[in-house]
Amino acid sequence: MQLPEPAASAFGLARGAVLWLSVFLNRPEAFAVVSAALLVFVSIAFGEQRRIFFAATAVAIGILLGAGMKAFLHEERPCLYAPGKIDCPLDFSLPSLHSLVAFTLAIVAVGSASFPIYLSYALFVAFSRVYLGVHTTSEVAAGLALAFFACVLSELLWSRTKWGLPKEVRLRRKMDRL
Repeated sequence: MQLPEPAASAFGLARGAVLWLSVFLNRPEAFAVVSAALLVFVSIAFGEQRRIFFAATAVAIGILLGAGMKAFLHEERPCLYAPGKIDCPLDFSLPSLHSLVAFTLAIVAVGSASFPIYLSYALFVAFSRVYLGVHTTSEVAAGLALAFFACVLSELLWSRTKWGLPKEVRLRRKMDRL
């Protein structure tokens, strides 16, 4: 099936921007800054500031889980065997930490007005990891699964400390509404 000329032109125009943004977010320091800025600015814009520290805790737990899993599994990146759009990173690939962080932010926002923004970000990050050839879809899916686990562990940690879990982030209650 061939796309109509205007649609094909639109996809052609977007391809360069998608590649540029994907390559930009591939750099860990750029991804960390963009993700942190997104969390702060979106939380302030939607009046969800109490969620920031909980989300940061969930992200930190997720990164620790993901880095431990990478160190344990030693899964080689797919770009070692098939050329990707960028130079192949030298570390291991399972799970995708970029996807884990982005999906953690989205999961924490489930049930809030800001959820569509975080979900869009997470889906773009997941797409870009596969698009660049540095991860497979199963590695991105592993990042999503670990994001759920990190959020649950963060909720357990916050509910058992003097911090007290903000009522806006009770995941179990929100998941019942889905």
